[in-house]
Amino acid sequence: MLFSKKAVKQPTYIQRALPVTIIGLILIVAPAGGCAFRKPLLKWHLTLEVDPTVADRDAVVLKTVKVLENRLHAWGVKNFRLTPQHAGRILLDMSAESDPERLKSLITTGGKLELMHVISPPSPAPVQTFPTKDEAIASLKSDGSIPADRRVLPYSERDDPPASAVDIPKIFKWVVVESPAIVDGSSIRNASAVLSRGDNYEIPFSLDKPGGEKVGAWTRANVNEYLSVVLNDKVKSIAFIKSQITDSGVISGSFTKAMAEDLALVLNSGALPATIKIADERIDK
Repeated sequence: MLFSKKAVKQPTYIQRALPVTIIGLILIVAPAGGCAFRKPLLKWHLTLEVDPTVADRDAVVLKTVKVLENRLHAWGVKNFRLTPQHAGRILLDMSAESDPERLKSLITTGGKLELMHVISPPSPAPVQTFPTKDEAIASLKSDGSIPADRRVLPYSERDDPPASAVDIPKIFKWVVVESPAIVDGSSIRNASAVLSRGDNYEIPFSLDKPGGEKVGAWTRANVNEYLSVVLNDKVKSIAFIKSQITDSGVISGSFTKAMAEDLALVLNSGALPATIKIADERIDK
């Protein structure tokens, strides 16, 4: 009788307890699952406008979107949407960012890098610079015009002054370089930010095989000539060629850590195919 009584009662206990256990699991798991798949709202909206003077603007817009995707992923932006619009515009929707001004600068920086031969007497003579653009053009002896195989570019021996010295004007010189460039940023394989001296950073970069072969051939044939690193049509650094260089270089200057990291990110992500500007900015309340 005792065995028979247990056999009858036990199923009744299990049947009553099971629904309670299942309900308890549903109450615990469901809210957690809902939180895991909830994405932050895209509250920050930037309207970007591509330079209206470029040819085939629609194709340039699509290339710009691809470059911006690379930059935003590299920056670590997890939630964004890029939408090409009419009249050469791109709508960028993002969630809120902790440093919006830095990110806007990263988005609009051209990222155009070129290695170019400086027209100058060779080392040990100092590199030839000019105090004004007009004097640089006059040195070409071309009746005031710039030949197709030359460019006249600004050159600063230091970068923007620190915040504590914003009243110090930036000093530009001018140099004449040979066009086209020996290689451009499309040959970059990798760039990084490295502490050089004091609090200054520099950006070492390496080139892919075709780019390295071009630089190697040029430097082998031009020992003691001057080579410049040109970024966004401004000469950032100049050095004379001591011996053959193959697949690497350095962009030096008074870069802060943030400036160097951002520049390296831009170079790794690719240059914009045309200049862009922020035409409108809106943040949802």
